[in-house]
Amino acid sequence: MEDFMKLNLKTKIYLSVLTVLAASLYIYIFTNYKMDNIFLFVFWTLLSIAVESLLIPMPNNAVGVSVGYAINVATVIIGGPLLAATTTSLGVLFRFPKIEGRGYVHLFNLPVYKTLFNVVQSVLVSGTMGLIYIAFNGKIGDFSLAPTILIMIVGVAFNTIVLSGYLALSTNTSFVNTWIGNIRGLFPNALAVGTIGIIIALAFLSYGYGAVILFFGPLMLARYSFKLYIEMRNLYISTIEALNKAVEAKDSYTSGHANRVEELAVNLAKEYHLSFDSIENIRTAAVLHDIGKIGIKDEILNKAGKLTQEEYEIIMKHPTIGAEIIGKVHFLNDVTKIVRHHHEKYDGSGYPDGLKGEEIPIEASILMIADSYDAMTTDRPYRKALTKEMAIEELKKYKGTQFDPRLVDAFINMINKMNTQV
Repeated sequence: MEDFMKLNLKTKIYLSVLTVLAASLYIYIFTNYKMDNIFLFVFWTLLSIAVESLLIPMPNNAVGVSVGYAINVATVIIGGPLLAATTTSLGVLFRFPKIEGRGYVHLFNLPVYKTLFNVVQSVLVSGTMGLIYIAFNGKIGDFSLAPTILIMIVGVAFNTIVLSGYLALSTNTSFVNTWIGNIRGLFPNALAVGTIGIIIALAFLSYGYGAVILFFGPLMLARYSFKLYIEMRNLYISTIEALNKAVEAKDSYTSGHANRVEELAVNLAKEYHLSFDSIENIRTAAVLHDIGKIGIKDEILNKAGKLTQEEYEIIMKHPTIGAEIIGKVHFLNDVTKIVRHHHEKYDGSGYPDGLKGEEIPIEASILMIADSYDAMTTDRPYRKALTKEMAIEELKKYKGTQFDPRLVDAFINMINKMNTQV
């Protein structure tokens, strides 16, 4: 309950409304549909728990990838909305995935609100899929092509809507942008897993329980492909951390700078209601924005006095060098643009490409403000740090020339919300 109280008000209201809707939907399904075969119920419940326990956590452990959608589709076809809503919700309730660094995560060591959201989401999605299947003349216990295709599409869309609503409210980001990012990433994979669910349902209806186990292989193959993808993501995160440490070891000023810029840039992105994906790209770009300094001589980076024009021109190359370094990593395509353009100025006088106004990626403009603010409020070899108030006045002074005017006001609002100087 203490964890629930830490949620912001909008998220509490959202979760409460979802809970009421899910409870109402389940009561309706329970009173209008039957589930007479207890063995059928037990079999699919255990299978759902087993599949959900093979959940693969994402690198930030905020969400995980599951192949349980196959069970959603299969149970709708085999037993209708009551079997689907009951077995899949019990699957997420009693699952026990093993997460690196945390061990087995289960009902008794997971925050109550997270368990509640998972169960509520499962009831809403599976129950709705079941009702739509019947509404469009799908026959329980028999395969109907058109209704099945429809519920697969609706299920993915509805699932991402519910999830995106939670993520957007809990992280103060744009719902539309978050949903677009989720649907783009999940839709193809979910349809593939849903198709396996159809195969499993057909196998069960034609040959019985044993056939389900036989056709369980393709589902595990799908999970393995997900697992490889996540492991590649984890490797990418580790590479980022190693590169950041290399920069910090080379440039004494950079030590701690990247982490502070990350915090400022991420908070500004949330203040400006960017999507979840954009925020994660900004987070990564903030950590790596000075990676190009690896190619700059130490005597220039650590010079005690002001730089000469020639030295400054060398320093100006670091965004380009950084973009060339990280541009070779497939996962960093979006991040590369942010790193390359984080020194572009709103009036077009920045570098390396002289972009102006809205030609500059909004993420790069956010990083520009965060980077500049931290530079102003940090001691440098040739000057003392500015106070928070002085730095804000500088932002106002160069609003519309160096800095994107849309972001300056948002940044100042964000800084003023903080109780201590960042």
